Amino acid sequence: MGEQLLSLAYGCHSFGTVVHEIMHAIGFHHQHMRADRDNYLNIHWQNIKRGHEMNFNKLDYGLIFAPFDYYSIMQYGSTTFSIDGKSPTITPKIDGVKLVKPRHKGGLSKFDIISINDMYNCEVEAKV
Repeated sequence: MGEQLLSLAYGCHSFGTVVHEIMHAIGFHHQHMRADRDNYLNIHWQNIKRGHEMNFNKLDYGLIFAPFDYYSIMQYGSTTFSIDGKSPTITPKIDGVKLVKPRHKGGLSKFDIISINDMYNCEVEAKV
């Protein structure tokens, strides 16, 4: 087994952010970068801070183990990398969903747990 080093910048020590970074370390990508994201999200390119556009590119690869999950620890908040901190960079295509930054989330969503179990062939039921 190899080792995976995690480096957390100043201000990135919230529980949600640490869990988010661990998810990257075990092989997961952002929800808003999924190939099917345009069915669920609008990306507001004009509101994205210059130099951060690559954080919103779709991936044409990657395993999808569960339905799109607005509440995933891997989903950015609606103003992440905003030009002014207020303008939305991502909005959901369905009403009633609020996109919350990982640092404000309490941990893994049900579908995050299902995805981890599927990726690593675990036979444990997700309990949230």
